[in-house]
Amino acid sequence: MTSILSDKAAIKSFFQQNASEYEKYVGSTSSRLAAAALSLLPLSSYTSSSHILDSASGPGIVTKLLLSPCPENASVPELPISPPPRVTGIDYVPAMIDSFQANKASFNWVTADAFVQDSQDLSRFKDAEFDAVVMNLGIFTLNDPVAGAAEMYRVLKPGGHAVITTWKTRRAVEVLQSVVDTIKPNSGLKPMYMPPEWLSKEKLQNVMEGGGFPGNQIKTSEYSPNWECGSGEGVVETLKSPMWTTKLWEGWSAEEIGRWDDEIRKQLSEEEKKTGTLEMSAWIVVAQKA
Repeated sequence: MTSILSDKAAIKSFFQQNASEYEKYVGSTSSRLAAAALSLLPLSSYTSSSHILDSASGPGIVTKLLLSPCPENASVPELPISPPPRVTGIDYVPAMIDSFQANKASFNWVTADAFVQDSQDLSRFKDAEFDAVVMNLGIFTLNDPVAGAAEMYRVLKPGGHAVITTWKTRRAVEVLQSVVDTIKPNSGLKPMYMPPEWLSKEKLQNVMEGGGFPGNQIKTSEYSPNWECGSGEGVVETLKSPMWTTKLWEGWSAEEIGRWDDEIRKQLSEEEKKTGTLEMSAWIVVAQKA
């Protein structure tokens, strides 16, 4: 098996190269999931003296929901928080923090800041510093997720909350995999591979409990943010974006690449062609520090 994102170095390289395209192609889906996760926090209790950690922040999708007017498709009644809390974003990909800082300037996030930092290593922060830690679609990228959860626990104030998310089903990846297997059978290529255990709620629960959160303070829910491309051809255009194909197509012939669009169309159901929507469901885990 050859995973396109086979290890942390590969993941970092991928997002470093594609940071500028991230919001364009996955921002809306990620925002909807992040909004659902944030809605499970005690948002009305946060004030200007509160401090929230946007961990594995990417370009600041969580921060944008906390501090800026929410888009219609990711609206939560208590967002944005007013008066705005202090928000710190961290990501180990420098290009993502560059994008975060650009968004900070564009949206005038006067209470936000961001640093290049591995989400597993929160040593720059003192004990009991944060009211909440939010890690949207990042926990599965850590070398030691339990150690990462333990760091979340350490930096949270007593009674503070950590919220993490992971995928449950990924129709977009199923389509990519089927197309690759059709065009390049027996290649062993695995686009956007995730170990199967990370698609289970039990994995998230075990990681958070292993990090020190009491089992009776860990709550799990499910949400389907889906991937909305507007039309079947929108799906085709999205799935041939360089964000997904640059690394995948290495060593492919012109004839093989030329088959890509039609093979994607063949994989889509009639409903998917009509709506341009691919099902994506996710797990959300909220854990409270004792």
